[in-house]
Amino acid sequence: MSQNMGNVTVRLSRETQKKLDHIASSFDRSRNWLITEAVDNYLEVFEWQEQRIKERLKKADKGGKFLDSGNEVISSFWMGCGWAN
Repeated sequence: MSQNMGNVTVRLSRETQKKLDHIASSFDRSRNWLITEAVDNYLEVFEWQEQRIKERLKKADKGGKFLDSGNEVISSFWMGCGWAN
């Protein structure tokens, strides 16, 4: 195990464990790999949302435009996640 890694214990229902195992096996990966990917993806999205909210609050405090169209929000989200077309 890498020195940059630590252990975390999570209690999951048997049904959730079965679902994780099914998905992990479809990728030919371990349950641990799948959970790590899921947590990393969640944190990436959370950090993007947090940054975006802070930016919008600053704009609102300055009296600027802080609401975008739905398309602008979606496009910005995908770009922030590195998934832009």
